Amino acid sequence: MKIETFGDKNNPVFLAIHPMFTGGFFLGKLIEICKDKYYFIIPTMSGHYANSEYVSMAEEEKAIIGFLKSNAIDKVSVLLGFSLGGNTAFDLYAKNLVEADKVIIDSAPLFDFPEFIQKHFYNKYERCLKKIKSGGVDVARELNKCFNGMGEVQKEVAPTVSFESLKNLIDSCFGISVPKLTDEKQRAITFVYGSKDEARLCLLRVRKYKMANFVKIKGYRHCGLFQSDTEQYIDKFIN
Repeated sequence: MKIETFGDKNNPVFLAIHPMFTGGFFLGKLIEICKDKYYFIIPTMSGHYANSEYVSMAEEEKAIIGFLKSNAIDKVSVLLGFSLGGNTAFDLYAKNLVEADKVIIDSAPLFDFPEFIQKHFYNKYERCLKKIKSGGVDVARELNKCFNGMGEVQKEVAPTVSFESLKNLIDSCFGISVPKLTDEKQRAITFVYGSKDEARLCLLRVRKYKMANFVKIKGYRHCGLFQSDTEQYIDKFIN
């Protein structure tokens, strides 16, 4: 994992984690708008840059926790994660690995599928990666067939992701536990899904967190509002 920071260390800490097949750049507009208000910690997950492999969510979390400890950060003001990054952010918070005042989990596929369903998704995404790695195709268009409107932001990173990383990424996307949380911890969480996002189906699992906030945004796909109108997103969920 690579971790970048932006802003004044004296400001409240904002930890934000990008979706699969993207990178820290996904958070660029958020950082630009809020750079004077927060100290941003922006990880780029292993497997999403040259000479790296994604092994497990636990390994990525270990890197984040190590960074926070080495910088004497025991709490973050905002914890934000998108898609796979949302799974990671949720896991960090639910397991008490990161303490946060506000937790925003956007488009996270918080499923725990059996192995045969995970294999189905691996085969589907493997076919997509093989096609875009071979060249001669519209990369964003091919990715959109699998990732519901994410192709444009994935098109630079996805062709570089190894099949071994992909195998491990699938487990982190679709093998997630949803443990018991105290009412107090639940109240800090906002789950965000677009009405056209397939990941919204995991709401059947996470609705058990009755004290959490649930926002379904009509007409949007995966990470849709953040991508199309970051300023509105900030006003709605962060400010």
